[in-house]
Amino acid sequence: MFFNDNKSENKNELDKVAALLIHAAKIDENYSIIEDKIIRESLLVIGADSKNIDKILENGKAIEENSNQI
Repeated sequence: MFFNDNKSENKNELDKVAALLIHAAKIDENYSIIEDKIIRESLLVIGADSKNIDKILENGKAIEENSNQI
């Protein structure tokens, strides 16, 4: 795991990582199901809990949509 033991802080960091990955996937203006699956798998590898993966992606999408620059 890349993050520390503080679960609430890690959750916020994972949301931000998700936002960055989503932004990168949207650069070509075609965010596909395959890219979504790759992002999910990547988040799991770096320490996301599989029970929370949908919420992390939802938060990441909100962060990405509300950002004008990352």
